[in-house]
Amino acid sequence: MPAPIKVLLLTPQTPYPPDQGAPIRNYSFVRYLGQNPGFELSLLSFARPGEDPIQSPALAELKKYCHRVELVAHPPARTKLTRLRESLFGRLPDLAKRLASPAFEAALTRLLETENFDVIQCEALEMAPFLLERANLTARLVLDEHNAEYLLQKRIFEQDWQGGWKRRPAALYSRLQARRLADYERQALVRFDRAIAVSQPDRAALEKLGPTLHPIAVIPNGIDLDEFNPGPAGEEDPDRLVFTGTMDFRPNVDAVTWFVNEVWPLVRAKKPGARFDIVGRRPAQAVADLKSQPGIEVTGEVADARHYVRRSSLYVVPMRMGGGVRFKVLEALAMGKAVVTTAMGADGIDMTAGREAVVADSAADFAARILELLDDPARRTTLAKEGRRFVEQNFDWRKITPGLEAVLTGD
Repeated sequence: MPAPIKVLLLTPQTPYPPDQGAPIRNYSFVRYLGQNPGFELSLLSFARPGEDPIQSPALAELKKYCHRVELVAHPPARTKLTRLRESLFGRLPDLAKRLASPAFEAALTRLLETENFDVIQCEALEMAPFLLERANLTARLVLDEHNAEYLLQKRIFEQDWQGGWKRRPAALYSRLQARRLADYERQALVRFDRAIAVSQPDRAALEKLGPTLHPIAVIPNGIDLDEFNPGPAGEEDPDRLVFTGTMDFRPNVDAVTWFVNEVWPLVRAKKPGARFDIVGRRPAQAVADLKSQPGIEVTGEVADARHYVRRSSLYVVPMRMGGGVRFKVLEALAMGKAVVTTAMGADGIDMTAGREAVVADSAADFAARILELLDDPARRTTLAKEGRRFVEQNFDWRKITPGLEAVLTGD
């Protein structure tokens, strides 16, 4: 039997608990590789912000799957003044400096001196700086692009530019970052031996940056279908809507503020008893302020967001910026919820509009589709069944993760 392939995984935060987008993806990879006898997995990761890396509760779980686990304290956030100064006088994108850490550099050096890894895989572009400048690396380098980062920043610029003069300074900053990200992302794709995108649109966006050594593989985000299931019948509040996510993430902040300001009044005018739950950790002030609006609940961090999804009759995804494949959409579909989304919210998910989810982009259309579904339980049930079937066929982690093996073995 051949020796297992030695893989070193670099992640920007501990993959456990799998409680948000990147950790969900990373933990699924950890479990798959850790249970595959063809691989020996080591993990070097930043701990969560404020967490002691030695006492991290994630260690015990991760050691079930990893030959070696090492965590490094998360670097402190840079001040706005530092970021502004670096933007004005530097050449690198902000993302390339976000996790600058001598401690992580030193830990990586020690690992490379003691282990001969066959593959080193970076989870997201923000981890690429730890490898880009290193010489004499013999391992194959794999970059898992959770987003086409330059495209995400470009979309933020476009949205801010349309937001009036008050948003123009932020828009110009995003435009600068988008240009720098495109250059930096291009360098990374040339330096790494293989790259992974989470969707066909993201792969197309990355391919526009220029030729790479190998074709970019597509390994989409997936869902644990046992964990995200429809649950018992009879829990739904017929007039309750829900959105879930990390609520200081800029695209999520934009989504719910636009929804509450532009769509929600149209819904409440016809359904004065309608309720909208905004569920997720670290709500930005702009999100927290929305609870003053009628029918709005801003929960902050909750023990289990699935409770809020199951008690709702509709899951809304009013995204106007972002990229990748959104776990929130897959989770809602897997839980048998009727979904109303913008085209941007469904980006990267090859759904048929009107069959697995309802798609609307203007405030008037979004509100109209919500009101139609609130008045049509049978239609909601049909959408829910089709959505669950769609996820079962296309986004089951058990079907997705074997694609990683082909990337790591060089096939």
